[in-house]
Amino acid sequence: MRLTPAWLRSSSDTPPEERQERSEASSGPDVPIYRNLQGTSTAGGGDVDAFLPDSDGELCDTLEEMQLPATVDEITDELITPAQPPLDTWAGVHERLHQDRLPALAEAGEIEFDETQGVVERSMTQMDEEGTTLSAAVFGTISLVLLFALLTLVSVSLLTALTVTVVTTTVVWFVPSFV
Repeated sequence: MRLTPAWLRSSSDTPPEERQERSEASSGPDVPIYRNLQGTSTAGGGDVDAFLPDSDGELCDTLEEMQLPATVDEITDELITPAQPPLDTWAGVHERLHQDRLPALAEAGEIEFDETQGVVERSMTQMDEEGTTLSAAVFGTISLVLLFALLTLVSVSLLTALTVTVVTTTVVWFVPSFV
């Protein structure tokens, strides 16, 4: 997980040639330093609520517009873009999504959310563009019902065939003796 806004660039992302020149000058540990490549912040304050959708439905709509699976970082970037608020605001939006909003949507069955990886995927029980996808439990239940119906039809067919065979045999063996 990245845990930084997309508009920040790590010093560890610097090309190897530049890093080599700087490493000769300094003998300290290689610690990434994050810097804002876009200049000054265009949004003020730490108003996290200004960037979060008001309802779960609006958040689901935002997620539907994104290419999933996506990380919490990517979702946070999507919600904040084009503004570039202070890092504290970005972190607040990220934390609120990771700890509150996304787990709530996962409990409601709207999405699949892996908290340890920070990855959001579409729920297997929701409709998508290709049609309906079923969860494993629903698919298993439907399979068992169809299997039971097939066994019932086969059993009824066998019982009917056995009954016809017994009646025909009985008629052939016993009817001529009465004639």
